[in-house]
Amino acid sequence: MAIRSCRPLPVSLSLLVLALSGCGTALHGEDAPALGSRESEIRIANSLTTDALVLNAISANPESNGLLATWPLQALFDPATGHANTRRRLHDPDAQRFMSYLVGCALSDTQSLTWYDPRPPTPGVRQWVGQAGLCPEWKNSAPSPGCLQRVSACLLARNNALGHRVELSMRGEHPHSVTGTNVFTLETKTRPADHDPVTALKFDSFETCGLGESGPQRDCGWKPDGIGICDASGTALVGAGAPTSCSGPAPVLGSSGGQVVLRVCDGVLGCDHASTRNLGEATGSCSGSAPVPVVSFSCTPGQYFSVMTAPWSSTTAHPSATVASSPASVVRYALSERQVYGVREGAFYGNLFAPMSGTGYNPALAQGVNVDVVQVDGRGGYEVEGDDVQVRGSIYRNMYSCFDPAWSTGGAYASSRLCAMPNTNPSLGVNCAATVTGACFNSLAPPSPGRCAVLDGPLTPADGDYEQCKDPMGVTWMFPVTTFLHTACDTMPNADGSKPPCAQR
Repeated sequence: MAIRSCRPLPVSLSLLVLALSGCGTALHGEDAPALGSRESEIRIANSLTTDALVLNAISANPESNGLLATWPLQALFDPATGHANTRRRLHDPDAQRFMSYLVGCALSDTQSLTWYDPRPPTPGVRQWVGQAGLCPEWKNSAPSPGCLQRVSACLLARNNALGHRVELSMRGEHPHSVTGTNVFTLETKTRPADHDPVTALKFDSFETCGLGESGPQRDCGWKPDGIGICDASGTALVGAGAPTSCSGPAPVLGSSGGQVVLRVCDGVLGCDHASTRNLGEATGSCSGSAPVPVVSFSCTPGQYFSVMTAPWSSTTAHPSATVASSPASVVRYALSERQVYGVREGAFYGNLFAPMSGTGYNPALAQGVNVDVVQVDGRGGYEVEGDDVQVRGSIYRNMYSCFDPAWSTGGAYASSRLCAMPNTNPSLGVNCAATVTGACFNSLAPPSPGRCAVLDGPLTPADGDYEQCKDPMGVTWMFPVTTFLHTACDTMPNADGSKPPCAQR
């Protein structure tokens, strides 16, 4: 049986977050991808814990880290012929989690990586699935330096201290190898997230139905449709092909190729029927005893809401549906990624990986970092060693992060985001995933360069990605990833999943 130590934080992350005055909310300016589509994967979930990122037996092991820098992924992890020591290190659950995120960043959504899971009680062949496609060639070829840097930035961007699931808008510059268009695309219509941020499990409503369920109250067979915002106080209506009233001629909201049901949820996430965030449901038809065919709810200025659709009966195909809202003076619907994810966090850049030196030293890792999995004599199991090390500053010597200048306490925020044992002084954080370099820009009005030479990369105009960012030694890194959040402090909820009280930035 595998043994894994769980190290409690010596500092309360919740208390630290309460002390940060740099967190806040913002009414966002202007785009995210259809879930399941290729482009949607750049609006990608972040739930890799800092602890799993910095002290797992793959990237924090000098040998396996060096092999990742030089080997194709399939050759390294092949279930039969892969590198034996690296495959043994997958007894560490954090190593498995790290690799699932690495493959998600590197490979495209049409690729997967086969590997062997050695952990009881059900060892066997598994697959990691690609998502973002930042280095698809890594599956069968040794990675280039640019490839390693893009994936490293993606991994760092997807980290948060408590491992809660947070939807991110990731932006950067990476031309597609065939089309030449930017892999970091922006969605014109944002879909609500389909996972619970605390449990990281899909909401029941988005799972497949199995018993022929029907009606708007069921918790299966739904699809996320879009996100809206209330611009003024009043009653908002949302419909999909039905009149706004059943008592005579009335305007029709949206359209549908069949009978649909609707659900409206508070915020940018989907919801289940019994959730306190459920703002209302409707059947989409005036026939029989069905209720009013549009969902009406009270709007508060600045309130976001999300809409879900489903066929009346789960035994029928999901009809095509166009959801619309009314009145325009109160509510807007089908917001873009820029509108929903408008809080710029900062940039993440560098390289997690490096080949080992001839003396067994890996320059990518801080001195004393060597996490490994060893067999326990006489017990037939394995345990992780070296994951209790404490290193002031970054575990990874060549990983960096700068923060957006709008954060009033950017250094403390970044430390909380990046360090397993954070400190309000970022230079005093312990077991960090990167070194905090300062503000990406010194000021926005007028623009004044800070750590990054470019405020908005040219490949996708107006997406707000920082480019050409320097480390403390003055070296420029060309492949940063810039993250945008829905609201400030999304990446730092309290341990119970609640949000800390954040002041305006």
